[in-house]
Amino acid sequence: MPTKADLLLITLLLAASCIPFALWPEREPRIVCAEITLDGNLRQRIPLSGHHGTEEFTLETATGRNVIRIQDESITVIDADCPDKLCVQTGTLRHPGETSACLPHKLLIEIKGNDDNGILPTK
Repeated sequence: MPTKADLLLITLLLAASCIPFALWPEREPRIVCAEITLDGNLRQRIPLSGHHGTEEFTLETATGRNVIRIQDESITVIDADCPDKLCVQTGTLRHPGETSACLPHKLLIEIKGNDDNGILPTK
């Protein structure tokens, strides 16, 4: 049979277990986007967070053609007419800091996420 001291101790421990929730508020959800740069100029910023479905588009420039697929919360170069196709071999990008580059076409895809202030970095 628990005594009054046991019940008091249990109550204090339960109350103390809630302290971390009060001291550390919930962080903002991570916002992720893909920035597509051609020849050093930001061409497009595509939000990936919360994206559902599949979209494909082609970027054609004087230097060549790249086919890009956005599928759910990721982006991939699925085809290119460059000789080495390193951008295609890079695979799927979904995490901040990941990049894919097609040097012959001067194409760069960077995955960026929000910082501690909830603001996406801009160039």
